[in-house]
Amino acid sequence: TDKQALMSAIDGFVANGWTAGQIGTAWAWYTLSPEWNSVWSAASQAGPYEADDVYKIAVLMTDGEYNTEYANYVRARDQHGTPSSPNGRSDEQARALCAAMKAKGITVYTVGFQLDDENAVETMSGCASSSSNAFLAADGDELKAAFREIAFQLAQLRITR
Repeated sequence: TDKQALMSAIDGFVANGWTAGQIGTAWAWYTLSPEWNSVWSAASQAGPYEADDVYKIAVLMTDGEYNTEYANYVRARDQHGTPSSPNGRSDEQARALCAAMKAKGITVYTVGFQLDDENAVETMSGCASSSSNAFLAADGDELKAAFREIAFQLAQLRITR
């Protein structure tokens, strides 16, 4: 109930560590896939891929480098170290997941926040459904603008015959 205490706590956070972006990418797909409906309550289940009145949209955002691999449910060190995961590098896994989502008709938007790693930029660009669906934001204002543009793109009326 104390907004100032909350803001002070948030201001005290320090970014560090690694990013397992492939896990977030996978969960974005799971929430949109009817193949995972047994996990969700009836009210939260995903519609079929082919439904004319259903748009499947994934918005992926990261400030990280996709540098944490997992093997058999445990961290397998970051991609810059050894050994690497038998499942592949985390950025490769994310790109494969994005390609599979897009093949199912899911529109993928990506937002990279303060990315300074070229591999992360390439992963986010490759994951997006098109270049107009990929955003890079250097600061809070650009981040807001990216999400505003995504909302604008999604809110446009479509008239078809």
